[in-house]
Amino acid sequence: MTAIQGVVRIGELEVALSAQALERVVPWPERLAPHPSPVPWLLGLFELGGQPLPLVDGHRLLGLPAGEGERRIAVIRQGGGRFGLAIDGVVDLLGLADDVIVRLHGAPGRLLGRVYLRPDSGRLVHLLDLDALAALPGFEVSADVPSTRQQVARGKEGERLYLLFECDGRRLCLDAAVVQELVDRPQLTPSEFASDSCRHQVQLRGQALPVLELSELLGLATPANGHHEQLLVLAAGDQGQYRVAFGFQRLLGMWRRDPAQCAPLLGFGLEQPGLLRGVFSAADGEAAIVIDHLALGCQEAAVAYARIYRTDRDLLREERRQVRRQPCLTFLAELLFAVPLEQVAEVLPLPAHFLRLGQRDPRLLGVMEVRGQQITLVCLRTLAGAVAVAPGPGDQVIVVEGQRQRLGFVVQRVEAIEAFTELRADALTRSWQLPGEGGAVPAQRAQSWVGVGAPGNSRQATLIDLGALARRLEGQPRQTLPEPLVAAI
Repeated sequence: MTAIQGVVRIGELEVALSAQALERVVPWPERLAPHPSPVPWLLGLFELGGQPLPLVDGHRLLGLPAGEGERRIAVIRQGGGRFGLAIDGVVDLLGLADDVIVRLHGAPGRLLGRVYLRPDSGRLVHLLDLDALAALPGFEVSADVPSTRQQVARGKEGERLYLLFECDGRRLCLDAAVVQELVDRPQLTPSEFASDSCRHQVQLRGQALPVLELSELLGLATPANGHHEQLLVLAAGDQGQYRVAFGFQRLLGMWRRDPAQCAPLLGFGLEQPGLLRGVFSAADGEAAIVIDHLALGCQEAAVAYARIYRTDRDLLREERRQVRRQPCLTFLAELLFAVPLEQVAEVLPLPAHFLRLGQRDPRLLGVMEVRGQQITLVCLRTLAGAVAVAPGPGDQVIVVEGQRQRLGFVVQRVEAIEAFTELRADALTRSWQLPGEGGAVPAQRAQSWVGVGAPGNSRQATLIDLGALARRLEGQPRQTLPEPLVAAI
């Protein structure tokens, strides 16, 4: 049996947690309440959704040295309750079959008694035994208490992040977790095996991938002069053993939606009803067609072209050895910025009409409503010290979770989902940031530069910690925003 594991980083260790138990990962709380405990690895209590949760220090629990840099909290369900585990970062998701997990012999009740070793890369992942952790003296969880508020919270936990994009004049969306890569402004060449389903190919890190015509495969009308400004790369084949690319015009944003709210389409009149899961609607009246990515990856033309181009796993072994490459979202706000993708709640277009607060400070734009929630809009370009900039029709909003509410950072445009070529564990402490309390000197531009893209084909961007920035702005006195950072531009 194969089980999905969420892999997190604690110190230098990669630690796997059951994806069924891992509820979410949240920022470090502003306040940690003390809690009497006989064990040194229980840090105290933190508040989440109106409920106090015990916080376990992953470093002390596993006997590791104290960590440096920003930490996060993995919220875990165990034994009818929840607790938080302090971690240093999120790595990825792994599907591990029972026969690839090695059990280490030793004393019973060990926390890391099972490991997974990937032979081709030497990657070692330790599996945390939650039952053994729960059996330790002094371990506590916050018991689940049925309430209306928790029922709402459970509804939010069922939401997934969807990529919203435009293809041949239509709004389509796809589960963002299955997108292996987004390629901006690809260099396309005619396919050596051209047909209506595939007219172009692209070279990605020395390998040719077929660029499939998405509208054609979905059975939608295709314009004769369609062009591809961006590509998304997905797995294909019944085992996900191949890779193929699909072209589209532009990335519109990212939505958080509950899959259960996808309204199904009537199969009548559809050429490919099995590829279209249904429709998501937005409060502004816009809607998007939801693609069934599993069915699309197994579609006959997709598999046939993947086999012709031989885009199987073995040819990608070198690329997949880059196990520590962390996904990021790149965007333009005067400078090219990069933010860890895990900090982004969603990306939305800036609405033409939103509540303008009429303040003299040009950095505070106003408030927009998203699914009944008010989101404060902050102009990131002006916040960074640029001269007052009026929002434009093509601007986009990057929504970030703060400690108490969501903030929306207005940027010129979102570029792509990419990956950091190499990100140090303490990189966020060196990222672009506002001056600290008392006018502390911010990180210099050169220290905040990072590489994004792929080794040998990367570009430079300025790393920004939007999560920390959102929490910083939440803590500002009313009607006051930090002084603009001119030196960082």
